[in-house]
Amino acid sequence: MSEHKSVILNGQVLHGADQLGRWKVTQLDGWNDSPPVKSQDVARPNADGDFDLPINYGPRLVTIGGRVICSSQAQAQRARARITGLVQGLVRVQIMDEGLTTWADVKLNDAVTTKRTGTLVRFLYQLRAPEPRRYGDANPYSIPSGSAYTTLSHQGNAVGYPVIKVSGSFPGGYVLQSSAGAEYRVTTALNATPHTIDMATGLLVRNGSVVSGGVTRADLWRIQGASTATDLRLQPITTGSGTAAVTLLNTYI
Repeated sequence: MSEHKSVILNGQVLHGADQLGRWKVTQLDGWNDSPPVKSQDVARPNADGDFDLPINYGPRLVTIGGRVICSSQAQAQRARARITGLVQGLVRVQIMDEGLTTWADVKLNDAVTTKRTGTLVRFLYQLRAPEPRRYGDANPYSIPSGSAYTTLSHQGNAVGYPVIKVSGSFPGGYVLQSSAGAEYRVTTALNATPHTIDMATGLLVRNGSVVSGGVTRADLWRIQGASTATDLRLQPITTGSGTAAVTLLNTYI
């Protein structure tokens, strides 16, 4: 990797410099490739071929190898301890490559290996991202009720799901609409506490709890990558006004 790139694992620089030493990643596998495919096709009995079923992806497997050069053997020993204890549970890895920064949440897929020679420590991480997508910059939108349709898009190469936070006052509920006829219709009143709608799940959340029985139609907005656009507007069902704050991440597979 060039010096114009960066690798940060759970807040620790792995490609660059910090108080522990000068770090360099020399191996990075599985990050820019697509994750493995989980084939679900089923053989046609007494016939040619398979039934054509949807394709899903397995977890993303990422290998990060490199070295750190420290100013002393004591610093090298501290760096080695930092390396082996860096990933405990699910942590975030963020990689910047030629100006494109993406991240994913990962955990260990195998033991962390290290080898110290004087002031140099070599390391190897074998990581697993249960959610195989990589995420980049956020595309924020603010949509006031009663306005025209707002176009939503992102720059990734995979389907992205917006998260929508609706605030304001809608005594009779509200509806999110697209010009193509999709609707997310909320009949429960919205007052002081905002509603959050994650289009990946379709759930309506208020104060951290799922609202049951308050949604009568739940079409989901799926935003394809490569700047493919869809649209959205916010309307009261009876009276009221408010704003839908939309966050849509650049999403990569």
